[in-house]
Amino acid sequence: MDFTPMNRHLYVLPILEEEEQDIPLIIMPDDFQQPQEPYVICDVIGIAGDCDISLDIGDRVIVENRMLHQIIVNGETIYIVLQNYVYGRIDNEDNH
Repeated sequence: MDFTPMNRHLYVLPILEEEEQDIPLIIMPDDFQQPQEPYVICDVIGIAGDCDISLDIGDRVIVENRMLHQIIVNGETIYIVLQNYVYGRIDNEDNH
């Protein structure tokens, strides 16, 4: 599915780090969830035409996790974030 972000949004793909599967030392309730990290690293895969942020497709950015919106359309997951919640770009180490 093709998706084009609008209204200063970025279409991103979060980079999910593998969670460590340690055996818990304390028994927790079944509905317990670890607190989320406040920030997440994402790859930019689409940019709205009215964005005034200096990014390109393929850039890797740090965004505020709670402002990352997950939308499910026809069984596919789309992640968008408003450009205001991008805190910075991470440059590829190979470029230096």
